[in-house]
Parts: sequence; structure tokens; C-alpha cells
Amino acid sequence: MTALTPTSDALRPQAPFPLPRFAQIEPIGRCNLACSMCTVNHRGDEVATLSMARFTALLDAMPALESLHLQGLGEPMLHPQFFDMVALAARRGIRVSANTNLTLLTMARARRCIDSGLAALSVSLDGATAGTFEAIRHGASFDKVVRNLGRLTDARDAAGSTLEVRGVMVLMRSNLGELPALVELLHAHRVAELLVQRLSSDLEHEALPTRYVPIRDYSRQAELQAKDLPQAAAVFERASQRAQALGLRLHLPALKPVPTEEASAAVPRCHWPWEGLYFTAAGELLPCCMAATADRATFGRVFEDDAASAQVHLDSAWNGATAQRFRQGLSEDRPPSLCQSCALYHGTF
Repeated sequence: MTALTPTSDALRPQAPFPLPRFAQIEPIGRCNLACSMCTVNHRGDEVATLSMARFTALLDAMPALESLHLQGLGEPMLHPQFFDMVALAARRGIRVSANTNLTLLTMARARRCIDSGLAALSVSLDGATAGTFEAIRHGASFDKVVRNLGRLTDARDAAGSTLEVRGVMVLMRSNLGELPALVELLHAHRVAELLVQRLSSDLEHEALPTRYVPIRDYSRQAELQAKDLPQAAAVFERASQRAQALGLRLHLPALKPVPTEEASAAVPRCHWPWEGLYFTAAGELLPCCMAATADRATFGRVFEDDAASAQVHLDSAWNGATAQRFRQGLSEDRPPSLCQSCALYHGTF
């Protein structure tokens, strides 16, 4: 999962709020893997596959959309019409990006990444060795993913494509030491960028459904602890030096939270509920990508209950009472429970 990182100032229009120019849409709500830190196989909301008709209707309801991230908790390449969705949005002038675990890539799909108009694809790689990677990404073969990465960059380079391919690493205690080696591996496969995100402990909020407790407990022991930070700083330095020498763009997370006095100044900690739309495959509008499932938080359903209906009721959710209360809480010193343990909110994601 890749989080939105807005850059606008603190001045926001008064309600009703205009629709953002960025949206994240989950094409499918299931995954072929069972990663240790992911809630996808524990989710308590509706697990759905977004129809092409409903996807088209969502785009129609957002005529000013400029950027679309086509991924949620599920693996997007499980959707049989994923590339058709990409192509439709791209034809409308929308910049489309996605995340993938890359386990389902074939040569044909590598070519579709190019000819569909996909602008950027982030590849999840949480280690530089099979042992570390496969202990985190249950059900994935490290060798297969690395082979598929080569297929992807081969197809891109053969076509002279501008497709942006980047690695994404979820940083934990178990894989911290492999960061410099991952920089080397990605460079060897002609990937020019690596985004490192800390394992987020955003499952600590009071109303957490009990089904997520095992994931929360895993995250507690797997995420970086205070005692790990000196080692992390040293690893970051080595990785940064190697990335600079290779010409690879390396994005590292903060190791300490943003100071309270700095975060409570004019610019709020988080802009998501004003500047980003997040839809699950079932049509729930969530406050942000970190909520991930409607059983944790939702602004409301944008589709009618009739599964065959593609009619969209977007404004009633985006500017509804639930959304307004959430935004008000996020603007105050004590944010909603969902946000209080969120790494994105605290600036350490």
C-alpha cells in the first residue's frame, strides 16, 4: 500500500468541499498472498470485485480527476479487467498508478503494463534474500518475483516506454539489515527508485475489531522499536550512500515522530479527508488509505444496494455528516481514534 502525500497549504474551502483531483480505487478486495502485516484476509467488510460498469460510473462522477491510484488491500492483477480500467482512465487523461506483489506477472501482462497507458507501477519487495522476503510475503516466491521484475523492466526498455517502476519496502526489524542489498538488487534490475515505508502501527485505535488483533500483535513485535533506531540510522546512512553512488532515488521514512508543537501549527498533520478519495471495491468511501476497510471507518456507500446498479451517490458521502464530523475531529488537538496511532498522522510512515 502506498499512501497519498499531499503538499497543499492549510487553507481549505468551506463545506461543501469540492471533489479532490486524486482518488484511490480498489479494483478487487482479495489477494493471492497472506502477508504477515496485512489485514486483507481478516477484513470484515464486503469482499468485492469492482465491475467495469461501476468503475466507469465512478470516473464519470469525478470529471476533474487528474490522478488515480488503482489499488487497495487486494492485488489488482487478480482483476480480469484491471488493464481495461487502466486504459479507460488513461484515455481520459488521468495519470494512473498501481501497486503489485508482482507474483502474477506474465510476459503478456508485462506488455499490457506498457500499452494500457499505466504511468507508474510500484513493486512490493520486503527483502533482498529469499528467506527474509518469503517469511513476510507468505505464498510468494522471491525468485519468481525477481524474475518477473526483470520481465517488467525488459518489456519497458524494449518498448522505449516511460513507465515508472519503483520498489516499495515495508521496513521491519527483520528486514532492516537488507536495505542496502535491496538498493543493489533494484539497481541491477534497472529500477531507479525505492520507497521505504515503516510498518505502520495504525491498528492500536480503541474501536479496532477483534479480527485484526493478530495483525496488531504481529505489528507490535515486528515494527522498529526505540532500541532499533541507532541501528536503523546507520543502515539508512549506508543505503543512502550506495543509492547516491548508483544514481537510485531512495526515499526513507522519519525515525522519530514529528514534534507535537510543530505538528499543531497552521498545517495539520493529515490532508487525506480533504484531498483524496478512497473507494473500496464494494463502493465504500473511506477517510483515507490507512483505514483500508469499511469495518474500521467509512463515510458511506456510494453505490445502491442493487448489485446491478452503477448509479453513484458520491456527494452525499463526501459531504455527509459522518465525513464532516471526521474532518472536524482531525482539525482538533485530539484526532479521531483511527488516527491516533497512525504512522502517516505522526509523520513516521
